[in-house]
Amino acid sequence: MHPDIAYDLAKLKIAEDLRIAERERLVRQAGSQRNSGAIDAVSFRDRVARLFGIGSSESTRSRPAGAQP
Repeated sequence: MHPDIAYDLAKLKIAEDLRIAERERLVRQAGSQRNSGAIDAVSFRDRVARLFGIGSSESTRSRPAGAQP
């Protein structure tokens, strides 16, 4: 194999390794920030119920003990 070809192949492999490392770093970073920006389950449920007309958002929310409807 010609040295120029070997050099170009090595550059391509290094570039690929760097892309893979960057992607893995981003995946780890996203995993560590899992709770930031997450959808609140109750409000998500209310939005879905409102979207499909399943009761009102007031009736689907849980209320504290002794609260008036």
